[in-house]
Amino acid sequence: MRVLIVDDEPLARRRLKWLLEQIGEPAPCGEAASCSEAIALTTVLDPDVVLLDVRMRDGNAFDYLNRAPDGRTPIIILVTAFDSHAVDAFQNEVLDFLVKPVAADRLRAALDRAQGALRKRALQAKVESLELALADIRDRVADDESPDYQAEFWIRRNLTGFVRVAADDIDWISAEEDYVRLVCGAHSHLLRSTLADLEKRLDPAKFVRIHRSTIVQGDRIIEFRRSAKGFEARLVNGTALRVGRVYAKRVKRDLGALERARHETRSRREDSI
Repeated sequence: MRVLIVDDEPLARRRLKWLLEQIGEPAPCGEAASCSEAIALTTVLDPDVVLLDVRMRDGNAFDYLNRAPDGRTPIIILVTAFDSHAVDAFQNEVLDFLVKPVAADRLRAALDRAQGALRKRALQAKVESLELALADIRDRVADDESPDYQAEFWIRRNLTGFVRVAADDIDWISAEEDYVRLVCGAHSHLLRSTLADLEKRLDPAKFVRIHRSTIVQGDRIIEFRRSAKGFEARLVNGTALRVGRVYAKRVKRDLGALERARHETRSRREDSI
């Protein structure tokens, strides 16, 4: 602990220094003989504890408490020959009140209490810091407009291993009972999932649902056309997929949003270059 001794009597300061040595505390970080000097040293030394005389030539302990620098809040232990100040001391949140001549065991007990108060203060500061950090994280998450969608899938290939399928490599997805089939060019993979659950895990800025059993990567679609089977989406690889009647309007809206998103991404990249 950094201890500042404040007393206008040299002999009193010398005795407190001697007592600190007797109880095994480090030497004080400073000494002050007046209220104004104590305030100045508090600013410079930032002590943890102040052993503070009540009556001094240019004021008293409560003048010091009222004039202490902002942000400097050392633990105060009053040391005085006048026990009539005890009530005022505790009303000013002074930690302890020692009456001269101070006994070593009383000083030791007061400093032990000060050490506990400092630990409690440090813990409270850590808690407040953590609360601020958590609040900042919550604010960032709340402000984040880009949810973390799944970028890849690991699918069991056989009894000995798995295969990695990147979401960007998927052309389209179809529902097959308790599974979904991920079609990637000439290859396809079965994943145990429902189409509804998988749709929540895919980036809506890339994938669009065109049928109750089909999801397509938007940039794979090159045109829509009517056929004998109804409305169809034709992909860049020539595949024709049926578009559900109830999905037709939503597909048009979603593809428009996809195109705007791609345009904004291209614009940001060009601006960064």
